[in-house]
Amino acid sequence: MKRFVVLALALIACAPATMRSLEAFVERKPDPILDQAAHKAPVEWWYLNAHLEISSGTRGIAAAIFQVYIPDSAPYNLAQQFPNALFFGHYSIVNKQIGTYQSTEYSTVPRAKPEVAVKEGFADTTRMNVGLGDWRMTRENSGIYTAKFSLKGREAIDLQLRPLRKEAIHGPGWSGNLETGRMYYYSATRLEISGTYNGEKVGGIAWLDHQWGGSDIGTDGSASFAPRWDWMSMNLEDGRDIMIYRVRNAKGGISDKFASISYPDGTTKEERNIEMTPWDWWVSPSGGKYPTRWYLKLEDGTVLNVKPVVDAQEVEARATAGFNYYEGAIEITGSTRGKGYMELTGYTPMKNPFANPFSFVEPAK
Repeated sequence: MKRFVVLALALIACAPATMRSLEAFVERKPDPILDQAAHKAPVEWWYLNAHLEISSGTRGIAAAIFQVYIPDSAPYNLAQQFPNALFFGHYSIVNKQIGTYQSTEYSTVPRAKPEVAVKEGFADTTRMNVGLGDWRMTRENSGIYTAKFSLKGREAIDLQLRPLRKEAIHGPGWSGNLETGRMYYYSATRLEISGTYNGEKVGGIAWLDHQWGGSDIGTDGSASFAPRWDWMSMNLEDGRDIMIYRVRNAKGGISDKFASISYPDGTTKEERNIEMTPWDWWVSPSGGKYPTRWYLKLEDGTVLNVKPVVDAQEVEARATAGFNYYEGAIEITGSTRGKGYMELTGYTPMKNPFANPFSFVEPAK
């Protein structure tokens, strides 16, 4: 859901210009065709997770490209210094057989730290066609999505993703509420994979998200300035695809809780009377204590038990987002079985972009 991401990210990694007339949030349902291209919103992202089946076993991958604009209210005249959209992104891969996990991050921020810096980022305004360095995500006229990512030349994917059902528009057309802030949100929840992984033919199932907004930051700001959400996507063997999340507020309470259920016939149902209870945690080397095992219960009594395929699936994102977060492949048991992905934010320290927005870049020579 990826959520409703961070204007904090935007403040550092991003850029608009004065008098840009960034897109304001209005209550409406997005259209997966008409809204597939880039918007002039403060923050927008295209996100993919996939479970790859290859002859040597299975891999889980997660990838995202963010387009962000620095708001005019940012300190140090950042909006005037960086008047155009900037881009950053993350890519991670887990080997489910041996438990290894790798991630990398890219950024087009001027003077970004050398290990993450790339020269080019773009997002087409006529169709879904976004790129960052050698990474690329598109939606073709046929309705097929494509994705090309690698870990700086390693663990390379070149995928074609065919929707097995129509895209799901979540809830009223957005995630969040007036307290957390709202972001337009739709997903291609079940995509059939073809293509290659490291040159080898691959199959499997994938999930793609598109979210944008940021002007509607809410009263708590947890969706924009201090991200604190627990989010999961799930493809179940009984045919249901589920997006479920909760957002924690600054006082430790729950500001929003929501599930969106997509069915094989293309219909989507929303639920709010749901249970999301963590029961075990994993502590990362960076000090993040993540709730990685969960008990979920839906309104119809469906019980889902969630655990990661391996515990260690923390994305290193401090050079682009200012904090690390959890992005990991999961297994689902209970009333039915399935596979999915879990994203957990707000469990590691975050640099304050208002205090020192230049802490994300290399000093000028």
